[in-house]
Amino acid sequence: MTAKADSLRQKVNAILTGKKLHDHQRIAAQKTFDALSGNVRAVITAAEMQAGKSGVALALCCLQRLSLTDADICDRTKLKDTLYLVTMPDVALLEQAEIDLTDAKNVVVSNFIRFDQDLERSFKGNPPKLILIDECHYGSNAAAIRYCKVFDYLETENKDCKVVFISATPFGALYAAETEYDVAKHEEEIAKHNHREKEAIEAAAAAEEAARNSILRRDFNTKLVFHRTSNEYYGVREMLRYNKVTGLDSDSRNILNDSPAKEKLLSLLEQHEGAGWVLVRVPPGAAMEAKNGFIQAGFSDQNVHILGKDLSGVPEDQLTTIERFKKEFDECIDFDEKLIAITVAGCRAGINFGQDMKQRLIATWDSTVTSVAAVVQANIGRACGYHDNREAHHFTSLNAAQAYGAILDYLDKHTSEHAASDFYGLKEFFEDVCQEFNVNGLDVGLTVKNKRRRPIGDVETYMTDSYVAVPAKLIEPDYDFTQHTEDKLILQAIALLREELLRDSGPSVKSSRAMRGAKKNWVKAQWVNGDTYDNKEKALKEGTMKARTLKFTKQLDDKSPLEFNTIVMPGSGEYTEQKLVTATIFSIYNMSRRNNVSKWVMTEDDVHEMCDHFGIEHDDTMFVLYKRGEYNAEASRMKAAANELPENETIIHDESQFSEQQRNVSVS
Repeated sequence: MTAKADSLRQKVNAILTGKKLHDHQRIAAQKTFDALSGNVRAVITAAEMQAGKSGVALALCCLQRLSLTDADICDRTKLKDTLYLVTMPDVALLEQAEIDLTDAKNVVVSNFIRFDQDLERSFKGNPPKLILIDECHYGSNAAAIRYCKVFDYLETENKDCKVVFISATPFGALYAAETEYDVAKHEEEIAKHNHREKEAIEAAAAAEEAARNSILRRDFNTKLVFHRTSNEYYGVREMLRYNKVTGLDSDSRNILNDSPAKEKLLSLLEQHEGAGWVLVRVPPGAAMEAKNGFIQAGFSDQNVHILGKDLSGVPEDQLTTIERFKKEFDECIDFDEKLIAITVAGCRAGINFGQDMKQRLIATWDSTVTSVAAVVQANIGRACGYHDNREAHHFTSLNAAQAYGAILDYLDKHTSEHAASDFYGLKEFFEDVCQEFNVNGLDVGLTVKNKRRRPIGDVETYMTDSYVAVPAKLIEPDYDFTQHTEDKLILQAIALLREELLRDSGPSVKSSRAMRGAKKNWVKAQWVNGDTYDNKEKALKEGTMKARTLKFTKQLDDKSPLEFNTIVMPGSGEYTEQKLVTATIFSIYNMSRRNNVSKWVMTEDDVHEMCDHFGIEHDDTMFVLYKRGEYNAEASRMKAAANELPENETIIHDESQFSEQQRNVSVS
């Protein structure tokens, strides 16, 4: 048996050490597999866009096979020992995964829809020892597909199996359910304190469900591994470093409008010598207009392609498949022509485009206005990877790209020696990143709703009760804040904010703060620094943090109704209904983490300007606190109405698809 076992191990080692895998993939896989030791049953592996996650998965399959005993590795009935789950119910993704992992004879490729069926059919009497879940950021937000089915299986039916989550952007997936858990526990405590038994029972049940849905399952002792690329890798951080990213603001994002950014794109196309192509992502319904715009700019009709199917406003004969576009690209090389590919959703380069197309990419344009993952998983992410094209330029959300770069830098630093397990520290950092770079959370996720679930999105609407502005008085421990307000909830929020600013022998200048834990996260804190204070480049829909504050408080002074949801700006996995107070903190101790900013921290004059506006004593830090008011049932109903569905349908929204239309699939 030893000779047979050695022979089988040699075959697996030939794959593991072969040309298909690179050293950085083997290292990441080994680090991940090593982390699955002792009582650790789950590992999250974060790898940059196009960094070779499929290779890491293949290496993990090999390591799992090599870990078997001689008797087991020689038993053909135990050959299948690894289950690879594709999160998206997409046939193309399933087929691509099967191709990527074809050398691993011990793996079964499946998805969440076929999960139960494939377990029964492919692992007869020998349950899997390892489950790999790809693109785990999908299904991550508070209304999304959960992993409880997998976890329940691991807890009740297969207690020896371990699980690895893989994604370039797994960040929101880490905390969506955790946030729900913390809030539910806080609500349970409040209900118990007020002797409201029914509410306490409901909150406890909600906390239990959130705990079951979290990929940070407490009894799985989850760890995080960061996949470090080799020096040949070219990704978002390198693009930023070499000034190959142009930010698109609200005025320039729509490629149908004239703007300096659009002029720059057309200039790049004109100056480019030889064949090449551009990937353009437009809002739903705008594809045909975008095509006509490029034709008016001088491009031939036959060289402007709309990729997709069933797109509103686009005749069937104007649509191009991926395969046909590839053939058109091959032909354009022979004639030194340029192609334009227009999509309404992010293309997956690993499936849709080959290496040669990356080499000849001239530019990308992305109209995305959403989360970090939605931006970097889309056009700019398609240009990442191992190639020599360092000239392609990318027009997208600069803030989202910079936020992603900051996250990668953090992971690079904090997972250098071993797999990380300080998820509270990561959560604090991630929450701060969303606010610092003014992005709508980390992950877009795969959102699912049926009649038994709550409506998708931040639909539960509340009005704003009141606001108060106070100096922080950080060096006066006995300062009496009741001279500004007697509201106990506001006073409690002030105490928590002061506690956060005075942590670690503060006050001191920091670029990362957050209200962590169930006893604090009912307060939404917005930490304003020199860059976000009055920099119009960082302005949100309602303006800069200074402008927002002046606008909201005037509206309340005028007794005009103001939605609390607008003030809160919920982050990844957050909902307005979870927040009782929102505080905007103007302070000289809040520092921007963005590179190349003209102003890192607020000056005392800046803070005094805000103090003067509200008629309070000068200080180096001041708070504007908003209290949540009454529930607006009518506004909530109107928002929820947009998500009403037929009784037996489940609708999945997937940004990776080319179809604008929603696809109906059954999800068990």
